[in-house]
Amino acid sequence: MPGLLAFHAHPDDEATSTGGVLARYAEAGEHVVVVTATDGAEGEVHNHDNPDEIRPRLAEVRAEEMAESASILGISEHHFLGYRDSGMMGSDCNEHPDCFWQADFFEATARLLRLVRRHRPEVMTIYDPFGGYGHPDHLQVHRIGMAAYFGAENVRWFPLQDGEELWTPAKLYISTWPRSRLRTMTQARYEAGLITEEEAKESEGWGTPDEDITTVVDVRPWVGKKLASLRAHRTQIPEDWFMLQVPDEEIPGVLGVETFQRVFSRVEAPFRETDLFEGLR
Repeated sequence: MPGLLAFHAHPDDEATSTGGVLARYAEAGEHVVVVTATDGAEGEVHNHDNPDEIRPRLAEVRAEEMAESASILGISEHHFLGYRDSGMMGSDCNEHPDCFWQADFFEATARLLRLVRRHRPEVMTIYDPFGGYGHPDHLQVHRIGMAAYFGAENVRWFPLQDGEELWTPAKLYISTWPRSRLRTMTQARYEAGLITEEEAKESEGWGTPDEDITTVVDVRPWVGKKLASLRAHRTQIPEDWFMLQVPDEEIPGVLGVETFQRVFSRVEAPFRETDLFEGLR
């Protein structure tokens, strides 16, 4: 059952950076698996009259929202890696012994590798070395994802268990946003009065230089599913969130493409691609 495995940090991350890709390949009949590192038990609570009431069971609520998102996107299987949300760097929850940031490196890698060997994906996606915006759990997704990919055949560190067979995905990608698109979105938000001039200047230099983007996937037919998936994460994503406030005429260009950098490929593929399975199909 070869296909795609997307490794993410929290419930809702699968929708924001890869929602269109997941829906596209699921509809095409690929075996699409999402692994979420943490339970999403930290962060703000939106769209709820009494956030304090829901917080003690926030992990349970976000698991329910994740299941709804997975159903919308057509995800074949979803797994939680089993760690607690780490919160932001320097916070008390970042020191919690069960959080992803405090996880034993080899244990966390082994957990992910069990799922890679079980599902045998041809393509795997993770985050960039900065985790997109520096969140501890996103940083860990990059570290653990890279270790699982490049350590997949090291049976000394990660011995085979319970009838497992060695498996390394053919291609590894990091999901990213082109710098030009972030500039366009920032300017539009500033002109609409959604952010201040200072906030707009802070985002200068964010994103990946366009020339370093290897893979641009057209997901325009699946934007509706992507938006529905985002809204399924109702406690995390308010209706005035920037991705839900993109003007209709700009949605195809902003949300209708998802971009990646190819980290490694065991098959021949051109530097510029329009398909994560380029060279495999």
